[in-house]
Amino acid sequence: MNSTAANVPIAFASDAVAPVFSLLGNSPAMQSVRAQISKLARSAVPVAIHGESGSGKELAARDIHALSARSKEAFVAVNCGAVPDNLMESEFFGVRRGAFTGATEDRVGFFQAAHQGTLFLDEIADLPLAMQVKLLRVIQEGKVRKLGSAREEPVDVRILCATHRPLAQAVQDRGFRQDLFYRLNVIELSLPPLRERREDIPLLCDALLGRQAKHGGLSRLNAAALAALQAYDFPGNVRELGNILERAAAFASNGLIDVSDLQLGSSLAFPLPDAAQESDFGEGDQQAVAAGTASLTARVRAFERKLIIDALSKARFRRTRAAEHLGISLRQLRYRMQRLDIHEPD
Repeated sequence: MNSTAANVPIAFASDAVAPVFSLLGNSPAMQSVRAQISKLARSAVPVAIHGESGSGKELAARDIHALSARSKEAFVAVNCGAVPDNLMESEFFGVRRGAFTGATEDRVGFFQAAHQGTLFLDEIADLPLAMQVKLLRVIQEGKVRKLGSAREEPVDVRILCATHRPLAQAVQDRGFRQDLFYRLNVIELSLPPLRERREDIPLLCDALLGRQAKHGGLSRLNAAALAALQAYDFPGNVRELGNILERAAAFASNGLIDVSDLQLGSSLAFPLPDAAQESDFGEGDQQAVAAGTASLTARVRAFERKLIIDALSKARFRRTRAAEHLGISLRQLRYRMQRLDIHEPD
C-alpha cells in the first residue's frame, strides 16, 4: 500500500530515549504532546489530530500506532483529498473481480489493508458528504462490502484522522457530518506550529541535515544562519524547514550554510502574510475593476481571484481538489485565498 500522505520530511528519533518517538523536540509543548501520545496509544479510540500543514500530523499518528498494541500490524496512511471521487468506494472498501470493466481480480481497500492495525485519514474534512455516510456506517458496523460484492467482511481498524483546521469548524460550515464528527473526534490531539517552539529548531536542523548527509556531503549551519532560522516564522512548519535546509545545502560553500544560503526571503520558501494582515484585494479594487479604471495589477489580481473562486466552486470548496485543478500546491492556494480575501461560503 502506497501512502498518499507520507511526505513529512523528518522521521528521526534518538535510540537513547524510550519509548522512541518520531516527533522531535525538547520544548515544553512537544514534551506535552509526547506525553499525550503515550496515553493515547494505550486505547483504541479514534483520535482527531489538528495542526498546521507540515507540523507533523502523520508522524504523531505513526507514534500512536508504534506505541500501541497494534504496532506489529499495518499502518495505512491515506490523503482523503487526493482520492478521486469516482474511485473512493473502491479505494476505501476494495473491489470484487468483475465489478466493472477492468476489474480483473479481487482487490482489497484501505480498510482491509489496515485490518487489526491503524488507518490514518489525513485531511478528513475533504471527504465528500456521500462518502462520509459510507464511512460512518463502516465505523458503526465494523464491516465493509467490496464494490460489486454482496457479502460484508468484518474489519478491526483503529482510525486516526487529521485536518489542518478543527473538524468542529467544518461541521459548522456544513461540510462535515455532525454524526461522523462525534465518531471520529472522541479525543483531540493538537500539534503546536514550529514558531511556537523555536527552541526545537537547532535539534530539528541537526536531524534534518544528518538525514541529508546520507544522500550527499555533510552540511552545518553557522551561528548567523541558525539565528536567522530561529527568527523565522515558518508558515510551512517542519516540512518547510526541511525544504529550506535542503536548498541551502546545495548553495553552501564547503558545507557551511550561511544566512544568504537560506534564502528566507525567496519565493521558494512561500512566506505567508500574517493572519492579521490586510488582503491585497480590497473593496476599492473591486469597484475600480467594475468601473474599468483599475490598474493592470488590480486587474490581474481580479482575474486570479475569479480563477480561484471558480476552481473552489467546482471542487465544492475542497481545497486539495481546487489546488490540483489550478496546478498549485495546497499551501500556495491557502496563501492566495488569504491574499485575495477569499473565504468559504457560510
